[in-house]
Amino acid sequence: MRCHACSEVFKTYPNDILQEEPLEKSLQDADLTKMFERVSKATSNLFSDQLPVSAKVRVVHSTLYKYTINYFLILLVLALMSAVLCLMRYDVVRFVPKAEKLYDKLHMQSIYDGVNLQLLNIKTQEVIINNVSKIKLTGIINNPTPYEMFVLPLKVVVFDQFGNTLLDTTHYLPQQRTRPNYKLPFTIIINNPTPYKKNIQITFADNL
Repeated sequence: MRCHACSEVFKTYPNDILQEEPLEKSLQDADLTKMFERVSKATSNLFSDQLPVSAKVRVVHSTLYKYTINYFLILLVLALMSAVLCLMRYDVVRFVPKAEKLYDKLHMQSIYDGVNLQLLNIKTQEVIINNVSKIKLTGIINNPTPYEMFVLPLKVVVFDQFGNTLLDTTHYLPQQRTRPNYKLPFTIIINNPTPYKKNIQITFADNL
């Protein structure tokens, strides 16, 4: 025979013809089909949308754990904020006066009740009013703090020269509050229990 490409002449024999077997028979002999089936079964979970039960449990536990931590942190922050707003309520009302209504609804006092109030320049004077002898008390209630405060009632006690109590009265002033750093003047008139020498003591009612 002659090669069509290079024109070389060579001999050929019938036994040189290759005997090719069908592809299906070769696959059967090599058992490749069974091998692919085993590989497919072994790797089916890798390409499936359904996770194994153990993996699902781990995912659920992890999600619940994250949610629990988040809820706990939120509750902790709210508790801290509530504690701060409770402890600092006097300062909160000092800067935000409208917050007093909120604390009132929560039954929490947010205005100091006469703390550190001072009595200054107390003077007494005996006067006659409607033909009745009276004692006129004047003075100043001083609030040296930066907070608004409730004005406490004033307690007036009159003693004779021997220390016996002649008169014991409590007086509520018309001004129920005093502003920060404010001096509030007041006047109290009581009956004169005796024309003789006496001592007069005036204090805040809750301080006795």
